[in-house]
Amino acid sequence: MAQKEDIVFPKGFLWGTATAAHQIEGGTTNNNWWLFEKEGTIKNNDSALVACDHWNRFKQDFDLLKKLNCNAYRMSIEWSRIFPQPGTLDKKALDHYVTMINELLKRKITPFVTLFHFTLPIWWCNEGGLLNRDKEHLEHFKQFCDVVAKTLKGKVKFYNTINEPSIVMLGYITGTSAPGQKNMLKAIKALGTTMLMHAIAYHTIKSVDPDAKVGIVHNVQITKPYNPNSIMDKLFTAFADYCFNGAIIRSLKKGKLPLQIFSSHRELINTNDFIGVNFYNFIRLSLRLKDLAVPATDNPVCGKKGLCVSLGWEPYPEGFYLAIKLMHNAFSHIPMYITENGIGTNDDSWRQRVLIDHLKMLHKAITEGVDIRGYFYWSIIDNFEWEHGYEPRFGLVHVDFKTQKRTIKHSGMVYAQIAKSNALPATILKKFPEEIYKPQF
Repeated sequence: MAQKEDIVFPKGFLWGTATAAHQIEGGTTNNNWWLFEKEGTIKNNDSALVACDHWNRFKQDFDLLKKLNCNAYRMSIEWSRIFPQPGTLDKKALDHYVTMINELLKRKITPFVTLFHFTLPIWWCNEGGLLNRDKEHLEHFKQFCDVVAKTLKGKVKFYNTINEPSIVMLGYITGTSAPGQKNMLKAIKALGTTMLMHAIAYHTIKSVDPDAKVGIVHNVQITKPYNPNSIMDKLFTAFADYCFNGAIIRSLKKGKLPLQIFSSHRELINTNDFIGVNFYNFIRLSLRLKDLAVPATDNPVCGKKGLCVSLGWEPYPEGFYLAIKLMHNAFSHIPMYITENGIGTNDDSWRQRVLIDHLKMLHKAITEGVDIRGYFYWSIIDNFEWEHGYEPRFGLVHVDFKTQKRTIKHSGMVYAQIAKSNALPATILKKFPEEIYKPQF
């Protein structure tokens, strides 16, 4: 029973964790990220060849979900496994995913399935990838969505079409993620293609299973000028905010792709039964910076060698609240799920505080009328963090990548207590500062 001092969440609230196939499964060697890894682009020369060996250890990992009292789990299905060649279905791989879904259902865990989480089949990329909008080319993605929806009908109720379109775009801007290019025009085209793929996925799934709930996942990036007094920094920040946030919202609401003025894609409008929101951090922007942006203030505690090891992402709990409100204002007529939120750090006490602070802000938004129905922490286990390799540890469960041994961290135990209580219990709250962490901008 909830105590008077507990911060209680709505009845039926989903508590889960999120993952992506390439980051945990191992053996996903038929996609664009695998090619990118072989070019020696990953920190410490890491690769996802083995990753967390989840493909073979999924039952063990799903048992961990139960130990964390999760009643939901977000996963992705690797397109390049299902169709290793154009039009060639790998039934064995498809059946393996069905077994995974069945194991989740057996444990009374609600699956959320993502169809495109950063990775694309090599053969599809060889045909132009996200820079090719020919109908025949995009038909391959439709075929994949159709097969998944028909196979999982009656088992999966929730689908995420695309994970973080604006982050996919970075692969054409920074050169540090697949496909490793630096071309703004290509980036804008890739972002537009990704939005079209969202519409394809939505309409395909709904044609197969009208009762399914389908939504995109948007990473809200809070942008701030590096120098608040610089007009150039302010203008660049406004442009970045449009690319990261405004362009996505505009596409979904008006059917217009980035920078599209006169024509529109009506098939994009009203293509979300819910909105998935990811949030991690803020960035400070300036054209004078080597990488154009820094993900932290000048506070050395949160630098890449401090509590925010490797990534250097300084948390911004209040920014989480602002991100929620931004998306609620844009899509107030549909429910919201927090599909990712977490921190990569080696200091588990820091992870606990950041978790608690973000959940306080989440609850604040709920009390103000935002219809948020679930929260998925990223991630259940430490995993392969794309170009950053295995150094950033986001997991509630520690993974020894040499032995694949899993050990629940204290943050995992805290999360388990929260999920079981459907609340931030007073017994937990009293262990942490009453005031949330605030970056000193």
